[in-house]
Amino acid sequence: MTEEPRSHGKHFRQGPDDNEQTGLTEPPMTEVRSGASWAAPSSGPYAAPHGGDPNGQQESPSFGDAWMESLGSSDDGGRKHHRHHHHHHHRRGRRIAAIVGAIVAVLVAVCGVCGALVYRDAMDVLDQSKDVMALAATISDDLKNGNGDELNSTVQDMASEVSSMHTKTSGPLWVAASYVPVLGDDIRVARGVVEQADNLMQNAFVPAAQSLQGVSLSTLLTDATVDVQTLETVSAALSQAQPVVEQASEAIDALPQAHIGKVRDAVDKVREPIASAAETLRGLNEIAPMLPQMLGANGTRNYLLVAQNLAELRSTGGFPGSLGILTVDNGRISMGEFVGLQELTNTEGGHYGFTDEEVAIWDGGRDRLGQNFGDTNLIPNFARDSQIWSEWWKDKKGAAVDGVIAIDPVLLQKLLALTGGIEVDGYTIDGSNAAKALLNDAYNEMPIDQTDRFFSDVASQAFDHVMGSLGSVSLPDLAQTLGDAVGEQHLFAWMANADEQALVEKAGAGGTLGNDSANPQLGVFISDDTWSKKSWFFSTDTQVSDGTTNADGTMTYHVTTTLTNHLTADEANNSVRYITGRNLARRDNTDMVMWIYLVAPAGGSISNVSQEGGDMTLQDFTELPYNGLSVTFANPRIDGGETMTVTYTVTCAAGAAPMTVRTTPTAQSVAGWD
Repeated sequence: MTEEPRSHGKHFRQGPDDNEQTGLTEPPMTEVRSGASWAAPSSGPYAAPHGGDPNGQQESPSFGDAWMESLGSSDDGGRKHHRHHHHHHHRRGRRIAAIVGAIVAVLVAVCGVCGALVYRDAMDVLDQSKDVMALAATISDDLKNGNGDELNSTVQDMASEVSSMHTKTSGPLWVAASYVPVLGDDIRVARGVVEQADNLMQNAFVPAAQSLQGVSLSTLLTDATVDVQTLETVSAALSQAQPVVEQASEAIDALPQAHIGKVRDAVDKVREPIASAAETLRGLNEIAPMLPQMLGANGTRNYLLVAQNLAELRSTGGFPGSLGILTVDNGRISMGEFVGLQELTNTEGGHYGFTDEEVAIWDGGRDRLGQNFGDTNLIPNFARDSQIWSEWWKDKKGAAVDGVIAIDPVLLQKLLALTGGIEVDGYTIDGSNAAKALLNDAYNEMPIDQTDRFFSDVASQAFDHVMGSLGSVSLPDLAQTLGDAVGEQHLFAWMANADEQALVEKAGAGGTLGNDSANPQLGVFISDDTWSKKSWFFSTDTQVSDGTTNADGTMTYHVTTTLTNHLTADEANNSVRYITGRNLARRDNTDMVMWIYLVAPAGGSISNVSQEGGDMTLQDFTELPYNGLSVTFANPRIDGGETMTVTYTVTCAAGAAPMTVRTTPTAQSVAGWD
């Protein structure tokens, strides 16, 4: 056999020590810098800027450079080694090595070009993502303006950009890049996010926007009327979008963990709002189909509207001092005249089916639950209170109601902040002062016998103004305001229809006591016993420790509840007695006489109750049962400027979810006591 020229394969060595010197067993590792997913060539038409680093930093040798260097580049070394080997199998090894080397060189060159192309596409996708975010901001404006046509146009533009991004990241170069060790995960994550964004646009947002073409969302709420037909159109769009959003959320959650911090952060920014949107849609699609009938699409509905006065606290909020009938007929909303409690007094008492447990805890031996409509919501269960109120109203007014809705001046103030204020008897009531005007100022500035009429006038005019102005209010802002009101318990509802009530509960507006041991809820409720209007000056706060798991699987929490009386001596002495109170148990004008009720979670208990501050001589903490729950309650007095601190231990059932807390809503957020 003729010997091949020695120049072939002169850079390759074969023999027992060759791998040591050439590195053919494993290519050397290359430093990967944050923000760079592929090393571009250092020169030529696809060179990366600043020496290969997209960030402008000095780049370490590329994968290809390092590999070629490992193959050997010294002519002297290759020839010197070749001179020591003359056997046939060594020549065959040199030939094979030469072929492999050539293939590797080609692959390195190709990978360099591919890397540069992927990098270029990535920069394009980044620019497009910024355009998409800008368009997303426009969607918010479209919703505020209520123009379905503009909304559809904006969504179509977004869909086009996202589709282009998906096309770029679906090409063969991106697919190949996704198999690169380590960084391939980041490529797959980026491709997966863009894919789901395209899925959301094409299969959820675009169909929803198209269904709203020609629809003016601003007419959904106009002139005290809900457009039921538009509502049904919106409901259908939400129903269609929900499964797509849920699938996209699940797909993004299933993506691998990105290695590059910026990629992880970007994915987190996408994951959270999509998951939140999926949850919101689930809730809306449970409620939306039944809204038309609740709005009188199938016949007129009558709801008892109760204004809870937070100046005199009750467990569910405040004293129910003003009431009226809200009528809804095929979306058209009207408000009847508000009446005071004097028309609902029951001097006979003892009616409406109060249980022995309710009387023992919340009546105090005074037979007031059955006599005074305003004491019913001492019971911290809005559904139970509403059932009694509806029976009471029917008894005294001869009219049945389809449900009960409770609001308070804090919610009124937030609504007026959206719609603008009103003028009543020379007083400006608006989004900055409504709560204070109704809960404190009115009592000091006008005769007591005029306050009921003033409150009724404010309620009536505020209703007409708010309902008449809703067409000019941003729907997202309105939804946010009402959602916050439900979360903060300034808005409650109860429906006589069981299916509708179930939806109210799911929406979080039911105000019922928790009875699920698997989802424990601690109740912390406060009621005024000063017979006063001092609660404007009151604040409360409950802090819960991290749970501790016990040997039997139960969970223990250490809880601290503080009750603070912010009333000063000067404020008390300059206030009318209607504010300072008529309970002879109070020690001075600043003194607050309170009830505190601690309701243990279902399947749980409250123990180790202790207290600092305040006076407990009226009634110390007592424990009694109520509907399968344990209630620990007391009747303290708290002087002006004093804070009473109650500490206790709450134990929840084994295997239960983390404990939540429901407490009495107060005016403290608008009064400035937070």
